[in-house]
Amino acid sequence: MVIKKLTILIVDDDPSIGIVLQQAFQRLGYNSLIAENFSIALTLLTQYNISLIITDIMMPDTSGFDFIDQLKKYEPNIPIIAISALSTLSTTVEIEKKKVLDYFPKSFNLEALTNSVQQVLQLQKTVSYNFKVLKENESLPLVGQSKVMQKLYRMIARLMCSDLTVVISGESGTGKELVAKILHQYGNQKKFKFNVLNLAILTDDKIEKKLINFQSNIISNQINNISEHEKFGTLFLDDISELSLLAQTHLLKFLEKDFSLSSNKEIKPRIIASSKKNLQELVKKGLFREDLYYFLNIASLHLPPLRERKEDIPLLIQHFLKNNPEKIYFSEQAMTYLINYAWPGNIRELNNIIKRLTILYPYQMIQVEFVKKILHDSIRIDNEVSSLLPLSKIVENHLYRYFIENKGQPISNLYNKIIAEVEFPLIKLVLSETDSNQVKAASMLGINRNTLRKKMKNYNLLEGNKRK
Repeated sequence: MVIKKLTILIVDDDPSIGIVLQQAFQRLGYNSLIAENFSIALTLLTQYNISLIITDIMMPDTSGFDFIDQLKKYEPNIPIIAISALSTLSTTVEIEKKKVLDYFPKSFNLEALTNSVQQVLQLQKTVSYNFKVLKENESLPLVGQSKVMQKLYRMIARLMCSDLTVVISGESGTGKELVAKILHQYGNQKKFKFNVLNLAILTDDKIEKKLINFQSNIISNQINNISEHEKFGTLFLDDISELSLLAQTHLLKFLEKDFSLSSNKEIKPRIIASSKKNLQELVKKGLFREDLYYFLNIASLHLPPLRERKEDIPLLIQHFLKNNPEKIYFSEQAMTYLINYAWPGNIRELNNIIKRLTILYPYQMIQVEFVKKILHDSIRIDNEVSSLLPLSKIVENHLYRYFIENKGQPISNLYNKIIAEVEFPLIKLVLSETDSNQVKAASMLGINRNTLRKKMKNYNLLEGNKRK
């Protein structure tokens, strides 16, 4: 069987560059043609099946940018790699606007350029992920067809046309404020104003002042003749679990007030609160007022984390990309990796990752290597956020990534490996905290001294930690 070679068109008026590239591509098993000006290049395009074009930007007959525009009209999907001796910022910006796949300033690294060519041509053979048809006629800005989302939709529909106080719970990034806005915009209060009070960023005294201002505004709305959309409709209390006990007292006093005036009975503002933590557990621990909890928790909605609705991830990605001017493709392996990732930051993290992928790899099929790199960088950048998570959640996310990275590989002795990863830094830090006093360290850890010494020996911690 004869295997047809792919053909690369090299457009450059410098014969030495054309010959060097032609020889390099021949060694890699590709055919290549050389055009010394753009007129010849356009003629060759009509005569041969060109798989990729490498073009200089500075040519004698016309501008390389105009040539790229002509190419896009003739064959809009043909991959283009640009090279140029004008290695300036303005040149780079202009090339980026032309949406070429890659750019190499002269004198370029031959290995880097040939690697880029191979990647581009390999992508043409890669099977892309086949998205299902996404119905865009939905009026509500919620995406998902999983069972947990269908259950959530039914609960939201029941609460839309009531004025019940609602507590929306869920991890960070699951869309709590979005659901609160839906309850407002499609409910009885839709003609009035949606007000947000971000409790996590306010001090106790500022929270009290904000609530006093809200109180006066609500009463003022009933007295003064103002437009409906300026009237107080819904108060969204964001991150209510972060309130101190003093701030909780201020909030309870505010909520218990009757804002209706005898001469002008108005709809009482609807209260919607959100929480990242389990309020019932906080009540048991004495960290949240029981009376405030029962006042707020008339109706509740729980938003599932993204890892519990993985089948919705392709739909969410489609939704995020619907306004993207360029068609973006994902390889099957890349989509599988995205679906199986733990997503500790949930929908917000997924949205940010997709934005970064489309910015960094705008005209290429998204490969699994790109996804891994972006997620690795994201984990490194978001260390501060991760440090706020409970230890069990950090370990869970670590294990999710471990299983994804080692999918299909033999795994053994996992229990001991994970225990060692946690135990080693624990013992090391406790010894540092107790100034290497093993008696105090053993007491702090809740184990006997002999056990501690055995573990120190296993982890090579005896040296440098004198016996005390």
